[in-house]
Amino acid sequence: MSCEKRRKVSRRTFLRAAGLGTLGLGMTRCMPHVHKEWEVCSAPSSTRPLALARSPRVVEVISSKVVNPDNLKLDETVAARMVRAGLLALTGATAEAEAWKAIIPERQPGETISFKVNTLNPYAPSSPEILSGLTASLLGSTGIDSGEVFVWDRTLSELESRGLTADRLQVACRGTYVSFKDKTGPGYEDQSVCLSGKKIHFAKLLTRDTRHLINVAILKNHMAAGFTGCMKNHYGSFCRPGDFHQGCEQHIALLNTFPQIVDVSRLCVMDALIAVASGDTDARPDAAPGRLLLSFDPVAIDQRGLEIRDEFRAQRQLKPGLKAGYLEEAERLGLGTTRYELVTIEEP
Repeated sequence: MSCEKRRKVSRRTFLRAAGLGTLGLGMTRCMPHVHKEWEVCSAPSSTRPLALARSPRVVEVISSKVVNPDNLKLDETVAARMVRAGLLALTGATAEAEAWKAIIPERQPGETISFKVNTLNPYAPSSPEILSGLTASLLGSTGIDSGEVFVWDRTLSELESRGLTADRLQVACRGTYVSFKDKTGPGYEDQSVCLSGKKIHFAKLLTRDTRHLINVAILKNHMAAGFTGCMKNHYGSFCRPGDFHQGCEQHIALLNTFPQIVDVSRLCVMDALIAVASGDTDARPDAAPGRLLLSFDPVAIDQRGLEIRDEFRAQRQLKPGLKAGYLEEAERLGLGTTRYELVTIEEP
């Protein structure tokens, strides 16, 4: 069964189950397939107990100047200052080099650092301004060679069309595939793991090329998962996540327990400069929070992001958005906590 044919079957099944008339790209777009059809599996591959994240602290950097309210354009200089302030506040460091050492304390020379971004929505991707601030801070303060750092997501064509280019970021930008039509590139692992009774294949950019991972998500509403933040960002880390939208509250939490993710994760960043507060994951941004969140705890940062979404919905006299049930399940599994310590910084 081809990828396109499989997509149509899955979509009809989901529509019947969810009772929804239309779905956004985040639910319907078929991810590139490896070369094997789906196979069922009887037990999850990841069963080892997890410890809570290093700290339940969430740093929230706020600026009234980073977003132009007339056109939602971002100020790169202000975004860079927000990145710096967030790194220092999260780690308690007085200099950026010290902050990065606290974020990646055991890194050895030559070990790679990657930034996993979210480029699904062309109107609201992980912003080049935040990524530029992060890569410039890392390279400029630590002396790490740019060849040991890269930014990645599903396809190179999506990265480049969103403004995430090697020229701008001064590090390589890589896709699992070149594009959905040109499936050259590292691709996905042949060896599968078991997620919720189905075998999946992780991206080789994660499993083979990443030693230290910085997860850079975007704040977005989602009509199936309830919310898209750092934890759901890993739906771009394996092949064909479209078949895992039913029962998201279980799948997202379990996905984030796999050692392929846990063992390399170092920092969660949520780009909430602009956001999708009321539409689906592929909708145009309808809010400009002007905020940047940083945390070591993926559950805590997603919980805070969810609250920000509902704050902006309340301003429009909209009812709270869908509950993100995966957060409670992730907390139960030991991935982090929803009871976080919030540190707020106003960046002039």
